[in-house]
Amino acid sequence: MIVEKRRIDNCTLLSVEGVIKLGESAEFFARALERALDEEEGNVLVDFSGINYIDSTGIGELVGYLGKFKDEGRKLILVNPSERIRKLLAISQLEKLFIIRDDLDSALAEGSP
Repeated sequence: MIVEKRRIDNCTLLSVEGVIKLGESAEFFARALERALDEEEGNVLVDFSGINYIDSTGIGELVGYLGKFKDEGRKLILVNPSERIRKLLAISQLEKLFIIRDDLDSALAEGSP
């Protein structure tokens, strides 16, 4: 798994590639979210265009960090998840909790104050 972090305007973009599943990849993903929460300011966009698989552990990490971001008055925005990930979020009724945008421009517009 690869996570690339960069600042765009007042947002942090985490571009994620690979799989997010039980074990090292989920832990690595959680550490990236934790660093963004602790070290960065503003909203965080997670670009899912490079993710081809996420299991329940990865979804659990997302839900947990969504609460942490909300507690700080910040947004965690999912960008361009695959159809498979969208279906997984819909089946688990989580698509209503997350802000999901199809492209970076609309995610940046959502994340701007």
